Amino acid sequence: MLTWILAGTAVICLAYYGLIAVYAGFGSGISIWLLASGLLGAASVGVRYYQKYPDRVPMWLPVSLVTLCASGGLILVTVLILMFGRIPRTAQPDLDYVIVLGAAVREDGLSNTLKLRLDKAAEYAAQNPDTILVLSGAKGPDEPCTEAFAMQQYLLKQGVEAEKMLLEEQSASTLENIVYSRLLLQNQGYGPGSVGVLTSNFHLMRARLIAERQGLGQVAGIAAESDRIMMVHNSLRDALAILKDRLMGNL
Repeated sequence: MLTWILAGTAVICLAYYGLIAVYAGFGSGISIWLLASGLLGAASVGVRYYQKYPDRVPMWLPVSLVTLCASGGLILVTVLILMFGRIPRTAQPDLDYVIVLGAAVREDGLSNTLKLRLDKAAEYAAQNPDTILVLSGAKGPDEPCTEAFAMQQYLLKQGVEAEKMLLEEQSASTLENIVYSRLLLQNQGYGPGSVGVLTSNFHLMRARLIAERQGLGQVAGIAAESDRIMMVHNSLRDALAILKDRLMGNL
């Protein structure tokens, strides 16, 4: 039974890899699913071999592998529960500044993830007209312009006033989004005030923790919906990123 479960999961991972490769392209860090499929397939073969020839495999090997996988899975599930359990149901109103985190911009337009974030930003700006939006994101190697500029153009079409937006065009990571946005506000002469971070729901916990670590105080979180097809991939990737940032001292 375990052999078939592992083999079936390997096939599911491979199929999901193919789906998101067609949907988002091969440059979205999706190789983790190909790797997972290969590891699960190898595990299926290993379990089958152990079941047939238990005397040829030292007991410490399967015990160590099961312990390692169970521990890793438990840690990952715990992080995912924390990620989605801490998403605010409503956005805190009347914030002085909201940092809107960028996402991929393609030659044919914005990624769905970025559109969802900007639709939420436009909604918040309409409800809170005194809030300054800090649009954060540099130009990636395959992007036609900076993410911040593309975000500004989209929001202008949604009716957000140009003077209510600041462009931060240097950052290439979540940590840089926060650091450069804070420096931009300081360099523009904006005084201290309440700060929020707007990003996809799966990304919000990490963004808030980084912002608070960077000295922005109690940061409010504003969650945008996630792309449904990319949801599983993005959630897993961000959970792993939280563990990495914790080890590196960014959180």
